[in-house]
Amino acid sequence: MDEKFDLYSKFQLEGVFWDAARPDDKFAGTLSCNGKRLELATRAELVTPTPAMLMGTDDASVPDVVHGFTVKGDCTIIGLQQINTPGLLDYSKGRGVRWRDFRVIGACLMGWHLADDTTEVLTTADLTYTGISEWFPGCGASITHPDGATLISLPKERRIVLDVCILAKRFHLFIDIDPNFEFKIGGRRFKADSEPVITLEPAEPRSLKWFVEVMHRLENFLSLCLGSSVRAKTMRLVGKSEKTESGWLIRPRGGKIEKPSVAIWLRCDSSQLASAVASWFSMSEEFTPLESLIYGTIRHSSLFVETEFLSLAQAIESFHRLMYKSTVVEPHVFKQVKEDLSSFIAQQSWGQSAIANRCKEVINFVNEPSFQKRIESLLADIDLERLKQLIGDPVIFEQTLKQTRNYLTHPGIEKKGKVLAGSKELFLFNQKLHVVLRLLMLKAMGFSEKAIFDQMFQQSRRYS
Repeated sequence: MDEKFDLYSKFQLEGVFWDAARPDDKFAGTLSCNGKRLELATRAELVTPTPAMLMGTDDASVPDVVHGFTVKGDCTIIGLQQINTPGLLDYSKGRGVRWRDFRVIGACLMGWHLADDTTEVLTTADLTYTGISEWFPGCGASITHPDGATLISLPKERRIVLDVCILAKRFHLFIDIDPNFEFKIGGRRFKADSEPVITLEPAEPRSLKWFVEVMHRLENFLSLCLGSSVRAKTMRLVGKSEKTESGWLIRPRGGKIEKPSVAIWLRCDSSQLASAVASWFSMSEEFTPLESLIYGTIRHSSLFVETEFLSLAQAIESFHRLMYKSTVVEPHVFKQVKEDLSSFIAQQSWGQSAIANRCKEVINFVNEPSFQKRIESLLADIDLERLKQLIGDPVIFEQTLKQTRNYLTHPGIEKKGKVLAGSKELFLFNQKLHVVLRLLMLKAMGFSEKAIFDQMFQQSRRYS
């Protein structure tokens, strides 16, 4: 498909649509997107009113996948939810007019007909993201001659700045620079905005669901590297059928887009970046919920400072659980302790009561480090002098984190001296938590603490 769409394209397209499972049952409608929501509205139809229509119980089934042909060509709509059946029912005259409004909660692919989002027929995806253009080296140069003429020098081919095979997920990823050169015929207007294009090539055809998941994980990785919220902007997909087909994904979703700050973004060469990308996608499946918490719930949502604090406290605890796997005593020692305690409880007069069952449940978790020990362990892995520059006194930081977390999660308990109550104090403390989490995650990706500390320090001072 020649015409370009982005994930948040705004349009209103007339077309003819049909349930992919029943291609002979066609209906006219309008597919529209306002940049925030994607909707499909059918054309009004003349109907005979029924009691079920009056009670709102006559709704027809909602198709899982809809194919269509619009004024922009073929399209596939996945994941519809009926939101309304507006119109007028005139029971006195025995006639009415109705149509159906759907919200697209999945995605829309402009350019061709896809069976569904799980069929593995897609071979390539080209992705672009907000805020990363200046992070990668450019590819164009302007030269001004003494006579005032200006020449624009651009390479004939895209320049590849990163090329890596992700063995853990069996796909090839490379990044090249698109000069995006535009020239207005008949005038003197020209534009050359270099834009990194990230290409994904799996070892075998994959589904739309797989490509979207990788797109979001790359979005999270780039946000970690730049220290600001990066969002996917476009996704062009290529698939193999009887002929090679291509299309553009449209999938508006909420979230923050932040202007990148040069002072806090990561500095690294292509070799270090390739290693970090491979490490990111090699993390176990257990890492995905933590990643979704940090770069989904926190980054994509407008949270109250208290909610953001609790999410960050949960994230930093989860990070320790996943990366350290520590226990209070050795597993074989704990096994014996558990057997002895269970035997002791069973021998008591209250051994069959509810409190006994509760004690047995608690025993299962007593070998896990406390929240305090987890935080102390994480902070101990950071050079003490650097840590003090980022968060101040580590002991006060840990006490503030623990006491505030306990106070917010256990209403009615005693309010201890280090509890943060004011919105401003919580906001500033949240920034420290962001910095600590980012530093720990970058270290887990293979970056040395010394090499990235300056950027972490600058981030810690953004609001001070």
